Amino acid sequence: MESINNWQKLDYISKAIAAVFIPIAIAVLANVVANANKQRDAEVKFVELAVTILNEDPRDKTDPEANKKIRGWAVKILDAYSGVTMSQDAAEAFITTALPTTSSSPADTWGVILGGDTSLDNAQKTVGTIKQRVGLDAQIFRRAGSFRSVKVYLDNNEAKQALAQAKTLNPTAYLVNMAKWCPTSTLQGAYYECQLP
Repeated sequence: MESINNWQKLDYISKAIAAVFIPIAIAVLANVVANANKQRDAEVKFVELAVTILNEDPRDKTDPEANKKIRGWAVKILDAYSGVTMSQDAAEAFITTALPTTSSSPADTWGVILGGDTSLDNAQKTVGTIKQRVGLDAQIFRRAGSFRSVKVYLDNNEAKQALAQAKTLNPTAYLVNMAKWCPTSTLQGAYYECQLP
């Protein structure tokens, strides 16, 4: 009889402890989740600001040195929160070149396709080689399973001049109308994923 009473006492004590500590544990866990969500929201806002900064043409600024520092900060934000580490060449390209348009109608943009690779690593190496040899800051677009090194231009004549320069490095380089070749694209860290109709 004594052992039953001990078990009952133990049962009451464990229920009392659970009644006190379970709500506390739930409250602490809810607080942790809420703080994590707030942190993630803040990160998203920083990334949106960084993309806005990098979408602006760096040549339009009156203070190039200050603009370079601001764009450098924006690149660090993207690198920190994208989940994909950015190469030094890609970071420098973002600082000196505006992001290519990702609007649903890039009708006035032209792309010089400088090369194609089967992996992102090889495409990043290609972009670095292109910058080193011919001075073009290319971006990487993934289209139909291939990572393409692309330099985007707003002016068709400028694109044609760049194509002639690119052909000295790669004779198979070619020019495309971005509205047809990659109508819309989404930034996926170090490259743009083309959405084809």
